[in-house]
Amino acid sequence: MAETQPKQWGVTAPISTQQPSPADLKLNDELVEELKRQNVFESPEGSDTRVRVLRHLQEVVNKFCQHVGKLKGLPQSTIDTMSGKIFCFGSYALGVHGPSSDIDTLIVAPKSVSLNDYFDHFEGIFREMSDEKLITEMNPVPDAFVPLIKMEYSGVSIDLLFVSLPSMTQIPKDLEGVDKNMLRGLDDTAMRSVNGTRVTLELMQSIPQIKSFRHALRAIKLWSNQRGIYGAVFGFPGGIAWAIMVARICQLYPMACGATILTKFFRLMGKWPFPRPVMLKNIEEGTLNLRVWNPTQYPGDRAHLMPIITPAFPSMCATHTIMHSTLDVMREEFERADQLINSENGILEGKKQWKDLFQKHTFFTKDHKYYLSVIAASRTEKAHSTFSGLVQSKFRLLCKNIEDGQCGIEIARPWMKGINRFHRYENEEQADKIIVGSTEFQIPASEVPATSAAEEPSKGIMYTTTFYVGLKLKPDGTKSLDISYPVGDFRNLVVSNNGYNDETMSVRVVHTRNTQLPDDLFSEGETRPQKPPKKEKKRDANKAAKRHFAETGLDDSEHATAKRQQSEHATNGVSTPTAA
Repeated sequence: MAETQPKQWGVTAPISTQQPSPADLKLNDELVEELKRQNVFESPEGSDTRVRVLRHLQEVVNKFCQHVGKLKGLPQSTIDTMSGKIFCFGSYALGVHGPSSDIDTLIVAPKSVSLNDYFDHFEGIFREMSDEKLITEMNPVPDAFVPLIKMEYSGVSIDLLFVSLPSMTQIPKDLEGVDKNMLRGLDDTAMRSVNGTRVTLELMQSIPQIKSFRHALRAIKLWSNQRGIYGAVFGFPGGIAWAIMVARICQLYPMACGATILTKFFRLMGKWPFPRPVMLKNIEEGTLNLRVWNPTQYPGDRAHLMPIITPAFPSMCATHTIMHSTLDVMREEFERADQLINSENGILEGKKQWKDLFQKHTFFTKDHKYYLSVIAASRTEKAHSTFSGLVQSKFRLLCKNIEDGQCGIEIARPWMKGINRFHRYENEEQADKIIVGSTEFQIPASEVPATSAAEEPSKGIMYTTTFYVGLKLKPDGTKSLDISYPVGDFRNLVVSNNGYNDETMSVRVVHTRNTQLPDDLFSEGETRPQKPPKKEKKRDANKAAKRHFAETGLDDSEHATAKRQQSEHATNGVSTPTAA
């Protein structure tokens, strides 16, 4: 009688089906202990709060659907049975969320409740049914690539997406997910909204050992955040892309524990022959006229540098924002991690510990000599909540255009989060300094006057979010350095947006040397970059051949304020005197 073939996970046979050894299990226990020390697990109290918030959210969704049905004059019998259903996806649904993680949530509604209804009525219904004091954020973003409401309730952050299913007149209370047959009639926006829940479900079904996957993914999330390489909006893999990569390693080592998955992850991903895609299953062709990732057919798909393909139909590339600069940085980080774990002086040999893997980045302390500071400034809190998001959404394009252009720059590495600051100014001269990056008038968040939605915003308070780009120049970069075109394009993208208001908003791009970085970018114990002694400068014979940054399309942050007082006809494309 023929032996039963073991199940194949993924698109290829496994590399090894070996069971964990006692040494592997010991290493895994040490990894879990380190993860606990790093506070990546949520407390039971935090978990209970999330469950209560989601239960409340479901009640609001039901009331919202009935409210819309009543407005549209549907029969009372229909209204009485109308409801929606919420589905979680992302880190919470994968079981790898931490104490500060948000919950990615999708509202599935019947066809009689539209996306416009969602943005017109949901917030009002939620406020009506909730304790107003527990609502600390409610920010609708209808024009986003994936429209959503960003909210925080009872200390839990939620990204709330919405989809109306054209094929469903009612949403059953026992609906387990949005299956392929329900996609008929959805437009591209709705498809993007519903994709997260479908991907999460397929991903969980593609993993041999859920516990090993969760331990390894928690470690990868911590490592990628500590090393500054997390976030699709900044040109790095986001949560779902990292999850797919970890899941693929789990498929190749289906019996391995979390620590073994982690040790294999860095070596395999570091040597992966991109642009060969990482896939958990073969791409499923469809009949719904929905676009599926296909580099042989679509030039845009062919241009993806590090394709990580989602498993649910229609398959998409989760890493379409990866750039040459960010891919180079990730390869360096894969190599560093592999050496820390697998070298003769590494973790496997007992010479290093897991905490060494999670050591904090050196982006601000020693990685770069030159930076760009992209400063989004607003004069009201309400304006800034929208404007900072707008600038963030265009920030990656600035970096991409710099690396694609003939700018003399080899690497333009975006930092993976914006830095929020608050400032108090007494006159326009002080305001001008803040707009171009001065922290002279910065105040702590606790000193910002609280205002309700009905009150006038506080005068004399400036809200800024600064995004940083680390620059690595080509060997002869200072001779050809000119980023005025990409900076000008970036500023035009921002100021031409319908939401831009030059009376309350401004955006500036300023060159900042490492010795000029603000103090709040450095943690206690970190060494700030220092200016070299003058005698070292005298030994540099080549200095005379180099051009000053201000002559190459960049403003120097030391002189940016003075430049604002120059002619209205300044044309270097950065930090011009006119409001932008």
